[in-house]
Amino acid sequence: MTALLDRKEFVSLLCFWRSRPGVSFSVGVSGVIAEFHAPGDEPVAWHVAEGIMTGTCPGGSIEIMPTDRILSIPYDIAGRNRGYLFCLEEETARMACHRVLRHAGSRGHAALFDIGAGATTVDALIIVDAPSLLLTLTRAEGERLVGTHHPALAGIVEAGPSRLFRSRLAEITVTGPIATSVTPEGPHTHLLADLIDGSTHDDRIPVPAGWLPCLTLHIPVADPAFPGGAAP
Repeated sequence: MTALLDRKEFVSLLCFWRSRPGVSFSVGVSGVIAEFHAPGDEPVAWHVAEGIMTGTCPGGSIEIMPTDRILSIPYDIAGRNRGYLFCLEEETARMACHRVLRHAGSRGHAALFDIGAGATTVDALIIVDAPSLLLTLTRAEGERLVGTHHPALAGIVEAGPSRLFRSRLAEITVTGPIATSVTPEGPHTHLLADLIDGSTHDDRIPVPAGWLPCLTLHIPVADPAFPGGAAP
C-alpha cells in the first residue's frame, strides 16, 4: 500500500529489506541510472553515522539520506519486477538538470564533473583525479557530451573514472570500470543517450502528480515478504 513515511518509518522499512538476499537499490531515470548491489555472494556492510545509512561492497557504495515526507509506493509489474519507489515532492526532488559538462566541486583531492545528462531527479557525475582527464574535461567545460561523439566522452570511457550518481535521497558511488558491453556484477552505471526521454519512472507505476521517485528498492520476485515490508 502506498504510504507517506516519516524519517523513522523510512529507516525501519530500509532496515528490514536492506540485507535480504538479492535486494538492490538504484537512483536514476530512463537512460541514466546507477545500481547498487553486492557482486556474487559478497555481503553489503551497512552502518549509520550522523543519520546517513551507508552500504559498501566491492565496487562501490550507497549513502541513503533519510528525511520526512517520503511517499513509499510498492510496485509489481507483471509479476516479474517488484519493489518500492521512494518519492519526494517535485519541488524538492528536482536536481540540477544540466545539459552540458560542468565542474561541480570536489571530493577529497578529486574534481567532480557533471556530465550534463539533463536527468530530472539525478545528477550524473564523474570523479576525476587523473591529470590528463582533468585537463581534457576542463577544456570541454560548457559543451554538450551526452548523445554526441565528443572526444571528451571517449576519454571518459577510456579512463574509466569512478562515478557518483546522486538524488535528493541517495548517492551511489561506483568505482569499477565503465562497462562497454556486458553489464558487470555489483555496482554499475548506465548512460544510454537513446533512452533519455524525460521519463522518471515506468509509467505502469502510479506515481501521483506532484511527486517524483528519488530512490528505488528492487526486490526479488521470489521473496515471500513482499509487500509486507517492516511487518511481513
